[in-house]
Amino acid sequence: MSENRSRLLIYFATIIVTLLAIAITLYFAIYVVKVLPLKLATLLEIVTAILAGYLSISILSAEVKKATAKLIGAKGAQNVSVVFEYVGYIILALAVLGIAGISGTELLAGGTFAGLVLGLAAQTVLSNVLAGIMLLLARPMKIGDRVTITTWQYGLIIPSYPPKFFSDDRLIPGYTGKVTDIGLAYSVLTLDEGAVMKIPNNVLIQAAVITQELKARIVKVRFQAPASVPLDRLIESIRDIIKKNEWVVDPESVKVFVQAIDSNYYLISVEALCKGQYEEPPRTSLFVDVWRVIHDKSAEKVSTG
Repeated sequence: MSENRSRLLIYFATIIVTLLAIAITLYFAIYVVKVLPLKLATLLEIVTAILAGYLSISILSAEVKKATAKLIGAKGAQNVSVVFEYVGYIILALAVLGIAGISGTELLAGGTFAGLVLGLAAQTVLSNVLAGIMLLLARPMKIGDRVTITTWQYGLIIPSYPPKFFSDDRLIPGYTGKVTDIGLAYSVLTLDEGAVMKIPNNVLIQAAVITQELKARIVKVRFQAPASVPLDRLIESIRDIIKKNEWVVDPESVKVFVQAIDSNYYLISVEALCKGQYEEPPRTSLFVDVWRVIHDKSAEKVSTG
């Protein structure tokens, strides 16, 4: 209940702030810059139209989302509602210009200075909105997709694992999570660890988007085995047990490689096509199976030796 009340307060606060911003902009346009020589009645009509239009677009967008969700699902419905909002705001802007009595020719001829000032002031906001439109048209990702976002604007420190882990993973310096919203100015990514990341659309349009929506992926593990265990039998046993692993979807994809040999240890790597889009669960299962093989072979060597 308190959460709904907070959302309602935020909603009305957003409306009030929006109206104040519009009022201040109109004041400067009418009385300071004198670009819009409007009467008080016309000004009231504009404010009323903006308020009514904003509320109508918000309400209709929510209804459109509910209606289309039954036909094309939640992901598609969210995209449709966002496009509806874009079109609605464009129509509202044209309607407000019509009420103010400004034609397209007058707007181009007399609004150069004001357009320059407002354009520079709203450069970031407008670039976010235009980038949001491009995201909807280009569709590098959809709501509900699990993706990795990598961009030069947000630096990351790549972890370096100690050599004992024998990890040869290619670490992608990015943020991985599920896309939960593509809005007018920001898109929302719920990261795998649970944090919510709001990315400006003008940053996101420049980022590399790596889709993680996979039915299966190659999983690799590396490990040490004592040199006292016969290598041929060890490789054969590892291959057999990995083929029977519950995560492996294609037994023929299982590969076992020897990457290094010295007097004490073998360094062996295994890769297999495993189900699911997450790597850690199948990796853990593969490690456990390989450990069992090495443990059994070592124990067998001790008992026979």
